[in-house]
Amino acid sequence: MEITLDGSSFDYRTCYQEENGLRGSFCALAQEVFGLDFEPWYRAGYWGDRYRLYSLVREGKVAANVSVSPMDLRCMGKEFHFLQIGTVMSAPSERGRGLIHFLMARALTDWKGKCDGIYLFANQETVDFYPRFGFARVREFRHTMSIQPQEGGRAPRRLIPELSQDKALLLRRYQKGNPYSLLQWEHNPGLLMFHCGGALRECIYDLPDFDLTAVVTYDGNTMYCQELLGSGSGAELETVLTALAQPETEKAVLGFTPRAGGRCSVRPLSGGEGVLLAQGQVEPLLRHYQMRFPILSHT
Repeated sequence: MEITLDGSSFDYRTCYQEENGLRGSFCALAQEVFGLDFEPWYRAGYWGDRYRLYSLVREGKVAANVSVSPMDLRCMGKEFHFLQIGTVMSAPSERGRGLIHFLMARALTDWKGKCDGIYLFANQETVDFYPRFGFARVREFRHTMSIQPQEGGRAPRRLIPELSQDKALLLRRYQKGNPYSLLQWEHNPGLLMFHCGGALRECIYDLPDFDLTAVVTYDGNTMYCQELLGSGSGAELETVLTALAQPETEKAVLGFTPRAGGRCSVRPLSGGEGVLLAQGQVEPLLRHYQMRFPILSHT
């Protein structure tokens, strides 16, 4: 569909990832704006209908984009169907012309009444743009637990997602979910592999004693446990985190909301980790349980 904005003609396109040239233009713009490379994800076969492009194209190149991701989440046995918006970007030469405004309005119109809520993560430079579309800031909460590493424990084995057996194990445990998370994201292995086949590919560990796969990063005395996937075999969260700790680890920051707070300290997330804006049932849900969206569910 051809439209005219600010005196220029654009083609409005959606879900075109199978078109090599146009997908390549999108990937190049995402690399330029965010430093994200979507091409390996596509070539690995994980770019499905859970990541949908809304773009304006001029002269064969993507000028602006808004991506939408239907998200299935579960809390206390109740299912929620949200929509996450991400990869909001425009080419430097096309900014200030109303392209993102058009795409946001179009996406919100398409999904009106089809989900329980819509949310996105903004940086400080763009956070004031979204309230005009009905979004409001929502507070998320971060949980931290003090850790006392045990000596002589067996070091977890790092999984290599390029190996078929390791990838199969990761995906199998994803199907079981996170037994320690109050808010779980489901039915989206493609998004899991975007993270675990990309920026976090060297941060995936096998804990066979607990039937768990952990996605963990380390920074000095702090361990960031982004996700735990599997059954847990009935082990307490503190026991699992202790098994993942390095000798210098003193605390674990969770990338999800634990079912039982236990020894965790809770505080609001800072804006440095992205500002959550939402509409619909998102804000009441997160506020009531002092939750955050799991890190690996971010698009």
